[in-house]
Amino acid sequence: MRNRWVALIAVVVLALVIVLGAVFDPSGLAAPYTWTGADLLPVAGVWQVAPLVVYVPLLLLGVWALTPVSLPPFRTALLAWGAVVVSAMVAKFAMSMVMSLGDVAYLAWSTGFTGVKALVFGLPVLVATWITQAVRRRLPKPEPVPALAGSPSAPALAPAFAVAQPLSARSVGLVAAAAAVVLGALVGGSWWGGSPIGYAVGDSPLAPAPEAGPLGCLAAVILLGLVTWAVDRWLGAPASWGTAGARVAVVGARDRGARVAAGAPGRGARAVVAGMSALTAAGVLGLVQVAIGLPGDMAGGDSFWAPAIMLRLASALSFGAMLAVLVALATLVRIPKAALAVVAAGALAVPLLGPQTTAVQPQKTQGLTLSADRRIVDAHGNEVLLRGVNVNQFEDYYQKDPAKQVARPLTEDDFAGMERMGFNVIRLALSWSALEPNPGKYDETYLSRIDWAVATAAKHGLRTVLDMHQDAWGKGVQADQGATCRNGSPMHGWDGAPAWADRFDGAPRCEFTGRDISPAVSRAFTNLYQDRDGIQTHLVNTWAMLARRFAADPMVAGYDLLNEPGFGEAPPVTSGVLLGRFYDRTIKAIRAAERGGFPHLVFFEPSVLWSGLGFEVSVPRDFTDDRLIVFAPHLYNESITIDRGTGVTITSIERGFDLASRAAEAYGAGLWSGEWGWFGDPAEAPIGRYTKQEDAHRIGGAFWVWKQSCGDAHAGPEDRTGGNLMIEDCATGKDLPSPPEYTAALSRPYPRSAPGRLTALTSDKAALTLRGEGKGCGLDVWFPGTAKPATQGTGLQNLSARQSPGGWRVTGCAAGAYELAARG
Repeated sequence: MRNRWVALIAVVVLALVIVLGAVFDPSGLAAPYTWTGADLLPVAGVWQVAPLVVYVPLLLLGVWALTPVSLPPFRTALLAWGAVVVSAMVAKFAMSMVMSLGDVAYLAWSTGFTGVKALVFGLPVLVATWITQAVRRRLPKPEPVPALAGSPSAPALAPAFAVAQPLSARSVGLVAAAAAVVLGALVGGSWWGGSPIGYAVGDSPLAPAPEAGPLGCLAAVILLGLVTWAVDRWLGAPASWGTAGARVAVVGARDRGARVAAGAPGRGARAVVAGMSALTAAGVLGLVQVAIGLPGDMAGGDSFWAPAIMLRLASALSFGAMLAVLVALATLVRIPKAALAVVAAGALAVPLLGPQTTAVQPQKTQGLTLSADRRIVDAHGNEVLLRGVNVNQFEDYYQKDPAKQVARPLTEDDFAGMERMGFNVIRLALSWSALEPNPGKYDETYLSRIDWAVATAAKHGLRTVLDMHQDAWGKGVQADQGATCRNGSPMHGWDGAPAWADRFDGAPRCEFTGRDISPAVSRAFTNLYQDRDGIQTHLVNTWAMLARRFAADPMVAGYDLLNEPGFGEAPPVTSGVLLGRFYDRTIKAIRAAERGGFPHLVFFEPSVLWSGLGFEVSVPRDFTDDRLIVFAPHLYNESITIDRGTGVTITSIERGFDLASRAAEAYGAGLWSGEWGWFGDPAEAPIGRYTKQEDAHRIGGAFWVWKQSCGDAHAGPEDRTGGNLMIEDCATGKDLPSPPEYTAALSRPYPRSAPGRLTALTSDKAALTLRGEGKGCGLDVWFPGTAKPATQGTGLQNLSARQSPGGWRVTGCAAGAYELAARG
């Protein structure tokens, strides 16, 4: 056993790191293993125990099996570190497959984030094995390596397919190159630019993928081959394995007698070194991609370069893990060099053909739809900018203070006020707990209120986006009286799910650095995504009921499937694959329910992490084949993102718009900002920068929020006012003046609709300039104020202005390229 002390130390140190991470990071976002504190029994499904019975054992077993024992200290430590990284990614992939059973490419790619974490939590293993090996080498007369043939674990773990002599060191580079080309042909298009995070870092000019172009693809393949060959020669040459007869003893090395006598490594050991060399090559490729992308990542005036490094390395490491496995297998089997060359040459043609894209095909509808280039348009083909406000007055909030109402009444005066500000849409927040207070039983009174709100909004020229709203799951996250938390603080209740859907399984109802990073919230969302006890089915059926109710209403703009979904216990498995499946299932149910009317837009959101970070590993790009979809992240950059108060801006307002726009393009979806605002002091709010980007990207959005009560769950006990736009005096309950900075920006001029497509738009509170191209009389521009705006148009006919509540509506017709300038 003495010869396995290095591997044993590696496993023990890693186990300690796993335990400490689980104790101090219940979110699992940084720790190797997520332990929320939830009950282990009863077991509702294999997904519930997969992290403990699949991920952890495979991780530890992999490190035991792959850690060398007889190399010099530094090389031993490097290989042990690599063993942690590879084992973590393989274990995460196996766990993810058990939890979700599908989406193989997405899950394989997502292991890269585990690889990046493993680079960090593997450092103690690197240090410990370095020290252990250095001490062990100083011991007098070390015991010779015992034969593994009699080891009880050898038959089970030895590679049964190792039936030939390993490849020579000179062939490993060719193997790596061939494997890189084959992988690039099969998955390269989705591994970098097409990945769930490809929108954030863009296409790399150096990758074995179509997006890199012929030269970039070829250069990446050559780099992988050369680095693999060089590292393998350094680690795998007989001289580097110590004195004659010394070798790496790993589980799986067989026929060692002749090789030891010759001073050569065993077959399994040779495969390990070759695989680790390939992983290193992929890591080097990732670092080169980081260096290439760094100037652009640093150009935005924010600190996005830091997460960009992680994102680029994650893609490279996950690719490297697959490459390592293929190279290791290839070293175990005699493959003729000519065959390798043919495979490489044949596969190289595939990634050089270029990426395939699919255009959105417009669908006939009486309401809003998407154009071929993903713009929101009406039934006549006019581009529509949906600009308005969130309305939370129908939300079923937890009541923190019995003396304060949780929501202010919604009246027609509210809609008249929105009309006077020039809005053309509301995002109406609904609560599942109010819609379905008992399983399968819908509240007709609540539904009648929704009917009234939609109809009254339409009366004032406002479309409605129905939003299934939730914050931190629901009221049930309220901690028990007198509860204490090991990490964080006891939670108060929020809004969303009905009590009968709560499945916390004993997870602590504690806030860990924030309401959404809570063990109870994560367990509840995981249960939802896994459809435990049919919870998800109930929510899908609720959406079908709503879609059936509004199937023929053209003033319902669409359906926002779930507000800021929780990321669950195993992101991005839960927040990506499983959330995407819930979306697809819900969309199919909505389409089936709309057969008596016409299809409406479906708005889908990334997980709540986007609101906190300004980017996210969202659902797979092919999560649905429905094309009437709109990507609707919440653009809270420089507002409530987690970097606020630190003096550092991770993603700026400008970068936030660019990331959202590229993500929507990747999905082949429209783009709409479902929430924005909440900047704090209006006098210091960067709202002008936000509205400038909104115009530059020619999109709409919904400001948060129209009226917030002093008893709202978002309000603190020290707040003297409630609301972000319509302000309430908490002492008297009377309305206070709205912040002029917000009202001026929100009611600024904009085109409610425009013929064809808009090509440029700029505006401020007193002026507007727009350009577009198209035919028809769909130009409808809002202009605030009492004074009639002066207008000047090119390519426009029948240009006129009529007064409307709160301002003016400028209308006209176009027959090609057109331009309009208006000033108050």
